[in-house]
Amino acid sequence: MKILVVEDEPLLAMMLEESVAELGHEIAGCAATVDQAMAMIDAAAPDFALLDFSLADDATTVPVATRLRAGHVPFVYLTGHRTLPQGDGIPAAPLLTKPFTLDQLDQVLRTVRLAA
Repeated sequence: MKILVVEDEPLLAMMLEESVAELGHEIAGCAATVDQAMAMIDAAAPDFALLDFSLADDATTVPVATRLRAGHVPFVYLTGHRTLPQGDGIPAAPLLTKPFTLDQLDQVLRTVRLAA
């Protein structure tokens, strides 16, 4: 499965890339901004995405999630909070709370693979 990672913290992004590879998946790209993520969606056609909900400069990955949903690409939000803000325009998706274990990430990826 080709996985897009959207994470603005460099160490977390590197950890996610390593974890995804360790679990036997391919990295479709790693983006730190919404613009980078949108370009990678076009270039790499990911099968799944891991989206850090909150990015630098008060940005969120809501535009990325909306684009993925329109293309029928499943995704999971990553966040350090127990819940996400509620509101119009925020596509619903599973939530993986940071910090999470490799086993928790593996379970999410297995669930997506089985649903496909």
